[in-house]
Amino acid sequence: MCVRIKETMSAKYIVAISDTHCGSTLGLSVKHLLDDGGTYTPSPLQNKLWEHWKDFWKWTYRIIGNEPFILVHNGDIVDGVHHRTTTLSSHNLTIQSRLAAEILEPHISRALAYYQIRGTEAHAGQSAQEEEALACVLGAVRDKKSGQYARWELWMEFGNELLHFSHHIGSTTSTAYESSAPMRELVAAFVEAGQFRQRPPDMIIRSHRHRYTEVKTPNGRIIVTPGWQLRTPFVFKIDRMRAPMLGGIVIGRGDEGVYVRERIYTLERGEVVKV
Repeated sequence: MCVRIKETMSAKYIVAISDTHCGSTLGLSVKHLLDDGGTYTPSPLQNKLWEHWKDFWKWTYRIIGNEPFILVHNGDIVDGVHHRTTTLSSHNLTIQSRLAAEILEPHISRALAYYQIRGTEAHAGQSAQEEEALACVLGAVRDKKSGQYARWELWMEFGNELLHFSHHIGSTTSTAYESSAPMRELVAAFVEAGQFRQRPPDMIIRSHRHRYTEVKTPNGRIIVTPGWQLRTPFVFKIDRMRAPMLGGIVIGRGDEGVYVRERIYTLERGEVVKV
């Protein structure tokens, strides 16, 4: 049975996280039960990742205090079974979803409302069916038009600004071009809105590439959130040097309008061999 959380727009803050990739041996994890009575114990690196996760929420609640907030998970909540990967605690997607629910529920229960954005089909299943099922269990706010609990995009009025959440954004292997895809996304939003005389978003929030980026213009900005997954074999294949950025963002509204606070972590380099 899907539990409904009361939808409200009276929140003063939005907490946006993404790419938890629960079920990955490089993603967010705690010790959890497997099929047939076995258990999965997180690696030392995952334990460090978990310490960052706890610190992120400590930082977040210090900012928020007792004020109401909305939680948005911007996609890739579980890792799924993809690309013949061996880096999974379990290929059973129910196990992965239970792990994600255990990790996220304490914070969802404190939020006024929780919204789930659909991520990459390789991780979340065809049409992000795993995220739809999990969002239902966790009580995400349903899309009024489709009735779905997880959605591909979310338009939200927050203070005087119009926000647009969606998971995907183009990526690059060059730090020098990290702002290129976000700027294209921002310009495309302006053009699309102008064609039909619609209001463009004041803020665009994307995820997917596990690297925090923010691009500002006089009339709009785009933020790409960090993630919660360590460097995978795929990442090593496409980029040997750049590390993923870990963390999340808090969007608040005050006397001077809407503002963003980010919390970013990374892990130390691997072993340095002395010869």
